[in-house]
This record gives sequence, C-alpha cells and structure tokens, in this order.
Amino acid sequence: MASTGITKALKALSKRWGRTLLYRLTILMGSLTLTGCTSLSALFFYPQSTLISTPQDAGLEYQDVWLTAQDNTKLHAWWLPAQGKQADSNIMLLYLHGNAENISSHSHSIYWLPASGINVLALDYRGFGASEGQARMPEVLQDIEAAILWMKQQHPDKELIILGQSIGSAIAINYIAQAADQHDIKALILDAPLSGFATAARSAMSRSIIGWLMWPFTVLIPSQWDPIKHIQSIDMPVLIMHSPKDTIVPAQQGKKLYAHWHKAHPEQQLCWLDSKGPHIMSFAFPELRQATLSFIKNRQCPKLK
Repeated sequence: MASTGITKALKALSKRWGRTLLYRLTILMGSLTLTGCTSLSALFFYPQSTLISTPQDAGLEYQDVWLTAQDNTKLHAWWLPAQGKQADSNIMLLYLHGNAENISSHSHSIYWLPASGINVLALDYRGFGASEGQARMPEVLQDIEAAILWMKQQHPDKELIILGQSIGSAIAINYIAQAADQHDIKALILDAPLSGFATAARSAMSRSIIGWLMWPFTVLIPSQWDPIKHIQSIDMPVLIMHSPKDTIVPAQQGKKLYAHWHKAHPEQQLCWLDSKGPHIMSFAFPELRQATLSFIKNRQCPKLK
C-alpha cells in the first residue's frame, strides 16, 4: 500500500480511537457510581465484527488462519508471507493491534513488512473481526498463545518477534512476562504503549468536563494487568516508540515505561525512538519503518535517518 494510503488510514483510525474511547470511558465510568465495579473488557475493548478490506485489496498475498484457544474459542488471523526476493526470510512477526475495530483497519500500518522480507501473522483477539468470544483479560492471553503455537508449528525454523500497538503493547507485555522463555521470543516492539490502564483512562477523560467529573472513579479500574508491573520479568531486546503529538496515550506513558524498564534491566538492549504524528501513526513515516526494520533484523538500537 502506498505511503499516502497508509497515512490516511491511520489518521482516520487514530481519530476514531480517541472519540470512541472518550465516549465509552465517560459513560462507563459514570455507571461505577451505581455498580461499584468495572472491567478492562467493558472499558478498553470495543471490537468491530465487519472486515472492511483484506490484504488482497493492497496487492498482498495472504492466508486466512483459523486458530483455537485453550478454552476452545475460535480465532481468526491473517498470515502475510514475506514477498519477492526476500520470501525466504527467517523472521516472523506476530502483530497485536489496538483496541478498536479489527485487523482489517489496523493492519494497514504493517502491510509494508512483508515487502521488506518479514513474515507477519496479524491476529484478531476474541470478539474482534471473525474471532469468536468476548475480549477481556486474562482470557485474551490465550489468543496470543494460540497464535504463537501455530507460528511455531508451521514455521519452526523462523525466529519470532512480537509487535504491539497501543493496547496491543499491554497485551504483549503481559503475555511475554510469563511465556518468553517457553517460546524463545527474540525481541519486542512497542508502538505508543500505555504504562497502566487507569493512567490511560485518566488521560482520555481529562479532555472533557464530564470526563473530569468521572475522573475519581478510575481508581476502580483493575491494575493487575498494568504493563509497568510486568517489565521486571522481560529481558530481551526491546524497541519503544512514541510520538510527542500523541493525545490518546501521551508519550509520557511510553517514557515512564522506558525509564522503569531501564532501571530493572540496565544491561538490556532497550531502545527509544521519538515517533511522529498522532496516535499509532509511526509507520506512516518511511524513516520510522526503516528504523523498525533495522531493529527487527539486527536487534540493536536503530538511528533515524
């Protein structure tokens, strides 16, 4: 897909993400005064079942993949093999998208990877797209497990890397903290990561007067899945990128995650890149795509050109 097409698709997704998150948070946080409880499922996952396009529309070869989670939930994913001269790539990447819509909108941001020699599995969590069930923690971690098992079974000779965007970064961190050694995950890429779920909620709600009134109730949001609580268990090359212009998940959250990670693992290959544009727009910029590709291949901190 052309860079202009990527940019337009990501800008539209970023705007929808922000509006929908703020609306849901305001309504659901208001309901806390009556119920006294909430869940990450209700607050942070809002899927769309309709697939608006496929990789074929962007001229990419792909395969529909059907997975079964441990609890028998049926899941859908797309396998995007490495293209052209680099089709024999020994690297495969699991792509974990953000919390709205499904892979048909989010995957535009990673369509450049197969053409760059990287095999990609783009997963729809339970409840998203054609996947069954309802997205919620910790059940969604079973979806990651099912995807990785398929990748390892189908391509045992390829090295595995995980890329998470927005809430996908939080899911990736929670999963890797408990399963990195089991599956020999080589590296982790985080685009616009949140440091904690309540923190992300407060940031979104601070943009409206009603949100400010509901702000105190964010203390009821479960914190056991906050990414910052699980980085101690992850010791592998990590690339974090976050845009100073991100108003959905402010860059301060990514920087906080980076600082705590560096403190926990001072000898680790931990990399930071200042991204560009609004939320999850990193891969609309060629220099950020090139820097990410360099990290994928070398597991060393890249420099922007």
